[in-house]
Amino acid sequence: MRKIVFIFLAAALILFQTGPAFAENESGRIQNSDKPVIGVILPFSSAFEGIAKEQKNAIEMALSEMQPNVEVIFSDGKDDPAGAVAVFNKLAGSRNPPVAVISCASWASSAIHPLAAEKGIFHIAIASAIIDRTQPGHTIRFTLDAKKEERQLAQYLSRFNRIAVFNMDNGYGNNWAEIIKDNFKEKIVASIAYDPRLKDFGDQLAAIKKKNPDVLVLLSASNAARIAKQARQIGIDAQFVGTRPIERPELLAEPATNGIVYTYPSHSFRHHLIDDYKNAHNTIPTFFGIEAYDAFATLVSAIEEGKKSPETLFDWYAGRTFTGALGEYRFNENGDAVYPYMYKQIQDGSFEVADFQFALLLEKTRQQLNDIFDDMDKTLEYAAEKLTHTGLTGENAQNVLNDLFKQNPHAFDCTTVNREGRIVSVVPDAYCRLIGMDISGEKYIRRLHQTKEPVFSQAIDTMEGFMGFELQHPVFDKHGQFIGSVGMITRPDFFGSVITQKIANFPVEMWMIQKDGKMIYDVNEEELGKNLFTDE
Repeated sequence: MRKIVFIFLAAALILFQTGPAFAENESGRIQNSDKPVIGVILPFSSAFEGIAKEQKNAIEMALSEMQPNVEVIFSDGKDDPAGAVAVFNKLAGSRNPPVAVISCASWASSAIHPLAAEKGIFHIAIASAIIDRTQPGHTIRFTLDAKKEERQLAQYLSRFNRIAVFNMDNGYGNNWAEIIKDNFKEKIVASIAYDPRLKDFGDQLAAIKKKNPDVLVLLSASNAARIAKQARQIGIDAQFVGTRPIERPELLAEPATNGIVYTYPSHSFRHHLIDDYKNAHNTIPTFFGIEAYDAFATLVSAIEEGKKSPETLFDWYAGRTFTGALGEYRFNENGDAVYPYMYKQIQDGSFEVADFQFALLLEKTRQQLNDIFDDMDKTLEYAAEKLTHTGLTGENAQNVLNDLFKQNPHAFDCTTVNREGRIVSVVPDAYCRLIGMDISGEKYIRRLHQTKEPVFSQAIDTMEGFMGFELQHPVFDKHGQFIGSVGMITRPDFFGSVITQKIANFPVEMWMIQKDGKMIYDVNEEELGKNLFTDE
């Protein structure tokens, strides 16, 4: 994969439309028709007005930094598919139609997706956890799929027994309410939709209080602070839980929101956009602004490289890894961004990574590494059974080792060792020099010969020239007599491939030691092999 780090250099000043309407002259044609046009369709007239304004602010900041030779047209997609389609059609039918369109919200992106493909306009979806893809190779989506957030939310909700749901009566809220009900049929004690235009939620909250929930899921955006306050005032003491749209600045001014836990995509905590946005708008940007910033910045970079057709733009994204305000993320072959989810929590008037998140990172990493070693162990066991019939040497034994090596992407090499402790076969062939070497003095080999049981070594200085780990299974002949063992060496650098995926964009480091204090993985390679307890 190619990795792109965006470095924004100032160029010539440009003019761009900053209002939520089309930039048109008196004849109805879009101005500056000599420049590539980018249409940005945001839900200004909806319950997500605050999110739309934040996205627009972030895009304008990227424009100010990059100053590209493009024209940007912001349009109001309203609060339903029809509104989004109407402004898209107006853009597409203009004298100078856009090279690309950025749309916000699942209802808008799903409606625009097939139309953009039909009109030959590249499409980027933001704030769109659900999208109905019918035309491959035309739409890039920066938002993680709802299924990923669904799993994250379900993992947290599973600890509760009485779940109440209070959701906006719109596509976002109703879809999520159904998802939660499907996942927790027996635990749902109340599920009520509300009109997001209301200010008083007393009657609905009173009905929820009667059900005595231990958790209340607020599928809300700008209403969340008001709802939390009214819920606490009438005595609802349930844990508040939300999803990513709940993180709005107004929550921090309401004490009743303290302790809200919500699912949230990970992003960079160090990118300059965080401070720049706060200085310009007196608030820290949420994921919605961060996502919009990267969507626009990457698109401009692609256009400046000469990519202007949907096909070339899509190919520019698919399979690439980027580093930006979202942190490090990549796009799969379908055009969907891939990066981790996390839990956040309102603590003492600020949005923070939830304390329990870090323990979960450790546990998930431990589980995945154990699963990898369990899989290695199973393949070794199967290889040992085959070697019972082939013996430890010869063409058939070599075939068994070849299969073992192919099944284990983290294996460095695979060997058979006779009962005297000498290596008698090895794969790949590049390490045939190991054949004949005596490893009978190694602790793990002595233990295997004594117990006739599988062994997993601690970190050892291997004959291959690095610190690694050896897994060995005993081999018995057809009569049950011990004849030697089959094993594989793995390097600890594969730990990094697991760990970096877990902590990507989190403000933490993760490292591994053995029980004796020996460092077996650290992002700083000079630490490897040193002892945490005794090394100065």
